Amino acid sequence: MKNDEKLNKIKHLPKDTMEEIVEGINSIGEMDISVNVARQRIKPDQEFIFYFLTNMDSLISDPEITKQDIAVLMKYAAKMQYGNQISIAQADIAEDLKIDKSKVSKSVKKLTQKGVFLKDRRSLMMNWKYLAKGNLTDFIKADKENCKLSKLQLVKGKDDGME
Repeated sequence: MKNDEKLNKIKHLPKDTMEEIVEGINSIGEMDISVNVARQRIKPDQEFIFYFLTNMDSLISDPEITKQDIAVLMKYAAKMQYGNQISIAQADIAEDLKIDKSKVSKSVKKLTQKGVFLKDRRSLMMNWKYLAKGNLTDFIKADKENCKLSKLQLVKGKDDGME
């Protein structure tokens, strides 16, 4: 099937999407292309998480961050509430990962120091600039709250001798 025939099959897409596809095709010249478009939408009862590549890549590349820290992070991400509120006990995370609770505690402390988790008294939140669960409106509200918590954490960090 020729490229223009394939384009006719996807003409139901929004105009800006079609323009991007056509621009991409034109930039590589005549060749056999495949365009896959997912028509399935996420249903409200399906869980999903936004993963922010640049920030997560930076975290994963940090030599101080271990595989265990990432496993703890991902387990918390899977169990956090919409709006990035974390309300699961470290003991439950430890049980799920089959590791000692003290190891979870060390990972949480390290990830908090790196700014991935934000603490305010006894509550823990995931910094949405790494992973986020919920909808865009909630993220805008959460960003304002995260900024407040980050400023609190930075001030506390200076007092505690942390940088």
